Amino acid sequence: MTEGMRILLVDDEKRILGIYSGMLEDSGYYVKTSATPENALRLVSEEAFDIVFLDQFLGAATGLGLMKQMAVINPELYFVIITANGSADLAVESLKKGASDFITKPFFIADMIKSIEYVNKKRELDRQKKDLLLTLESKVNEKTEDIRMMHFSVLSSLAQAMEKRDLGTYGHCKRDLHYCDMLACSLSLEDSDKHYLGIAAMLHDIGKIGISDFILGKPQSLTGEEKHDIRSHPVKGVEILKPLKYLEPALPAILHHHENYDGSGYPHGLAGENIPLLARIIAVADTYDAILSNRPYRSAADHNKAVTELLRCAGKQFDTVIVNIFVGLDITDTAEQGNSLPHHPDRERQSI
Repeated sequence: MTEGMRILLVDDEKRILGIYSGMLEDSGYYVKTSATPENALRLVSEEAFDIVFLDQFLGAATGLGLMKQMAVINPELYFVIITANGSADLAVESLKKGASDFITKPFFIADMIKSIEYVNKKRELDRQKKDLLLTLESKVNEKTEDIRMMHFSVLSSLAQAMEKRDLGTYGHCKRDLHYCDMLACSLSLEDSDKHYLGIAAMLHDIGKIGISDFILGKPQSLTGEEKHDIRSHPVKGVEILKPLKYLEPALPAILHHHENYDGSGYPHGLAGENIPLLARIIAVADTYDAILSNRPYRSAADHNKAVTELLRCAGKQFDTVIVNIFVGLDITDTAEQGNSLPHHPDRERQSI
């Protein structure tokens, strides 16, 4: 049904506007008219119309030029170009530039109604197409999320498998995830950054799968070669995760979570804000949990000692801003609960 549609007629001949607006109103349409481009733009800005009939020649202005301006104001508008010049070139140009139909003068009211019906069918098809695309996009997103969750579940299982090879790694990653989430909220990170920070926190030690059991379980000090091997775990982690393209935004945080703010870290010796923000966040959370971990050569430290150590290393090993935010968080209860889980001897932090 096309009755009740809102029509705007734009023509510099007021007589034509009067005749056709009256006929369209008698046929059940809501009609507004304008004899000038300026007034037409004002009407489009103030009211919602379904179809605009535009005369191609409006003094110094053209219907196609006015159509372009109106489409910016309301992208949902549909246009019909009216002209006394019925050339094929103009018709093609009109359709290419976004008009839905093209009629030539002189015309009858039946021609306008036929054009309205045609444009309305086009509007309906466009609406159905848009709804279909939205439905398909929604279903694709659902399936994509299912695949992501499946992959993340597999990777989490790999992280849990590390528990058997490097005692406490999975519990450590879970605690890091919680601390990182608290920091992300305090830093007002975007949701997408929070999402990838969570993935990186959970999987930042996944590269230890590529480290030998002998090195991971060795109670004595590591040799230079063994230290080099264990320091390769961020690179190994990225190599493991790189085929999963949707994890790509999380990879820099995993690769650089052992960089130091003064440039003395690894694997690339990045310094300051050249270290990705998510990596700087993980570094603070990771070290805090490492300090609270039991070591072969000492017992786990308490929260206060951990905070003191973070503050001492701020500006050297860590981003001072992140450290200050972290120590201001209410994490003592979390830390105490976390200590009920196994902690691992984090060899990367033995210098602390």
